[in-house]
Amino acid sequence: MNLRIALFWCLIILVRGVYSQNFGDGFNFYLPPDDTTEGMFLPTFSKEPIDDNEFITIDNGHFSLSGKRIRFFGVNLVADAAFPTRSKSHFIAGRMRKMGINVVRFHHLDNPWSRESLFEWGQDTRHLNPETLDRMELLISELKQQGIYINMNLNVSRTFNSADGVVDADSLADFGKGVTLFDPQLIDLQKEYASQLLTHENPYTGLALVDDPVMAMVEIANENSLYRMWRAGQLLPFKLGGKLTQRHNRMLDSLWNEFLIAKYSTTENLRDSWDSGYDSSDVINRIPDGGFEMESLEANWEMELHSPANALMTRVNDAYEGEHSARITVLQTGDESWYVQWKKSDLSISEDSIYVIAFAARSDHACDISISIQQNSYPWNYYYGTSVSLTTEWQYFRFAFKAPATCENDTRFAFILGAETGSYWFDNLFFGANAVRGLLSEENLEEKNVRRIIYNECLSYSDQRVRDMSSFYIDLQNRYFDDMTAYLKDNLGVKVPITGTNWNVGAADLVSQSRMDYIDNHAYWDHPRFPNIPWSATDWKINNSSMLRDENGGTIAALFGGVPVQNMPYTVSEYNHPFPNRFQTEGLLMISAYGGFHDIDGIMVFDYNSASSDDWESDYIGGYFDIHRNSAMMGLFPSCAKAFREALIRSADQTILIPYSQDDYLLAPKNDNGDWSGYFPVDQKLALKHAMRISHFNAYDNLNPDNYPAAGPFSMTDTEELNWDYDLFCVKSTQFIGLTGWLHGLSDILVVGDLELWGASNVSTLTWISLEDRPLRQSKTSLITLTSRVQNQGMVWDDIYTIHDNWGHSPTEIQPIGVYLNLRIVADSIHVFPLDETGAPIGTFSTIIPDVTTNFKVIINQEETPTLWFGIEAFGDMIGENAIAGAAIPADYGLARIYPNPFNSRTVIEFNSSENRSNKLVIHDIRGTLIRSFKPEYIGGKQRVIWDGKDNNGCAVSSGIYFIQFQSGSMIDTKKCLFLR
Repeated sequence: MNLRIALFWCLIILVRGVYSQNFGDGFNFYLPPDDTTEGMFLPTFSKEPIDDNEFITIDNGHFSLSGKRIRFFGVNLVADAAFPTRSKSHFIAGRMRKMGINVVRFHHLDNPWSRESLFEWGQDTRHLNPETLDRMELLISELKQQGIYINMNLNVSRTFNSADGVVDADSLADFGKGVTLFDPQLIDLQKEYASQLLTHENPYTGLALVDDPVMAMVEIANENSLYRMWRAGQLLPFKLGGKLTQRHNRMLDSLWNEFLIAKYSTTENLRDSWDSGYDSSDVINRIPDGGFEMESLEANWEMELHSPANALMTRVNDAYEGEHSARITVLQTGDESWYVQWKKSDLSISEDSIYVIAFAARSDHACDISISIQQNSYPWNYYYGTSVSLTTEWQYFRFAFKAPATCENDTRFAFILGAETGSYWFDNLFFGANAVRGLLSEENLEEKNVRRIIYNECLSYSDQRVRDMSSFYIDLQNRYFDDMTAYLKDNLGVKVPITGTNWNVGAADLVSQSRMDYIDNHAYWDHPRFPNIPWSATDWKINNSSMLRDENGGTIAALFGGVPVQNMPYTVSEYNHPFPNRFQTEGLLMISAYGGFHDIDGIMVFDYNSASSDDWESDYIGGYFDIHRNSAMMGLFPSCAKAFREALIRSADQTILIPYSQDDYLLAPKNDNGDWSGYFPVDQKLALKHAMRISHFNAYDNLNPDNYPAAGPFSMTDTEELNWDYDLFCVKSTQFIGLTGWLHGLSDILVVGDLELWGASNVSTLTWISLEDRPLRQSKTSLITLTSRVQNQGMVWDDIYTIHDNWGHSPTEIQPIGVYLNLRIVADSIHVFPLDETGAPIGTFSTIIPDVTTNFKVIINQEETPTLWFGIEAFGDMIGENAIAGAAIPADYGLARIYPNPFNSRTVIEFNSSENRSNKLVIHDIRGTLIRSFKPEYIGGKQRVIWDGKDNNGCAVSSGIYFIQFQSGSMIDTKKCLFLR
């Protein structure tokens, strides 16, 4: 029976329980919030304060300090957390430094929801709160003393009010996003705030931020893009489903017409440009009786219902035009919105042809609905989809899409209505081939009434009109970022790199950000979604899935696939796999590893502590993003921070350069497939194998995706150090090894550099890092970290998708994992030290001798040894140092032989022991779980015991690999055997 088959039978029993939610027998590993100690077995990070004369600069496309490159690994302090009680600032900063953090992003300082804000509660937003400002400045001074830099955000969540002199302040949506980029009054108020914040002298450092090198970088506006809002259909008045007041809608319309007048001067010139070569004649509607005036609904439309959902369709005398419309009444919803679909299912589309869908609609309550174009039969191919916001008033919607495939007489045009009960009315439905239009007959520059077209309409308009529309939004935000940058540098004296915004959506946004000093981006895997009420405390869900199984490359492809720009620093200032996702620990290893491979300049996990106000001590995870009390995440910080900051993972051998022409980004709306991260013509999954950079935005020829290699869903990087295979991600460098995923599901021994994983008990993340500047196999000291899932005690799940507001209580618990490892270390023996929550050794260490040269069998069972950290110290002439006193291995010590092996009823275990040492003989399964214990006598010489293939309870064990471990004093010898029933 070969090893692969034996492992299969051994591991098949381990699958049970993986998908259950709350776990039992968890252990607590409370990382002290005030621990700033250093130890032998955790990476150490410099305590040297930041020099007052050395500012962060950019050199050769990367952040630099005094001519030497610097990488940033850090966290976000959000809202209340940026203003801690003065007595806590010192230990907050010290603990951050110990964990490997060297940058903190200050975020939502201007928030409106908390009394802990840079603005005084209930007052205007034009004067800073002296109390919270003082607490923040004390914290900044403590960070500076620990060598930790800050990333200062300016406009994030500021909520303007009437006391600021803003007329319609109470109607600005989403903190005024979008309008803050073009409203002159709001821009002036942003400059005023920047001046107040950045030029105020910190009493604890004696320096204003503009003169203090503790500030490493500045962000002008968080997640704020006109182009993104245009793409999302938000640059419209509220009544049309947008997010603009009537005043700002008129302001934007005026700026648009002024843009056209400056370019074309006259309507005639504009018409010549926009109409050239296009026929705007009407086309045939493929939907019979789209106004519902002639036929019954059943003749062309049907209800698709999935139990328990229920709905009715009727023709009624309530119309957008004419006399009749269709009314759909949803009587009962199901688990998903697609449980109710009103559809026409016999349409046809042809690949690469452009189609228009249009309709009028209203509902009996404000809500969002979805529209889907897809195949009506297996395999249900998806072709296009969008969503609209309905109100009680009639609205007319028009969209266009390019068909990705041909589907004859089996294309479904469906309205997805199962999210909420209620009534929905539809009229004037249209589905047909596209009629391209330029300047409409009623539009002219003299009356300044040329309409801003909606992003989803662009396929219906001429190329030049789309180019101008794209250019307008890009140019408008360019003007904003250029103006703000000039003010910060020239007027205020900011000396460090500045970025504009983040969460960019394709090349159109990046062409603006490439004018800044560095590029920034954000991403989350399995971010909680709120189907009805934004940020509801109870009505939210997650998918609770692993990114490892995402065939599109998850956040990694979206972050690195053609987003960084050549010769510019690149940072990811927000990243997380939010709690309570059961695969959360995969995120930190993957972003650190791929960040190193893509040679980026900064990673900032979102966030650190924002959910619990000034509480830094409670052993409780109170929100999706808080990590400072999440030991399963924080336990990985020291090793991942060291690996990233010290470039232990080699950067890519090949960089794929992407040269964009103007049409590549100006005409992007005509090619956009609707992906969350935006339109990228080159397959972003190439980032799983190679580095990708935008080379420039002025190529002569349009980009041809066929010139780039194909990318599969899973891949090994071109350095062969990172390997993403389905269910498993591995990092293999000389000084750092990492594994995450379904480690219990292996069908064979997993070899990753100098580490072999023989078995594991569950989904988990493991790292092994050298604590010296030499390879793991030659390092005298190294650290193994093993993490899995974490929970609050008493958390209550609703299925696997939400806990509503049942977050449980203190303390937190970590799911114990067992692993069996073979470590290849050039040594005569090793000590394995379990470490406590400060990283100090606890209890007794184990001395392990190799079964053959350099092979050390290490069993870690967190049920028996409840810790995340295990320090390894190597001894002997082969490691370059003599063994310490007491570590010499007696000649008569160890396991002698196991016979027969394999066996099917019993086997004899022979071993040599010493009379002056306590002896222990145990048997573990491949997961590291204790199966059987023996108590050898305290006598010297050769002994033997017989194992009958039963556990300590007298029950027969399953067929598979077992490890026999003999311990005499602190010394351990291990051999394997195969039991066949």
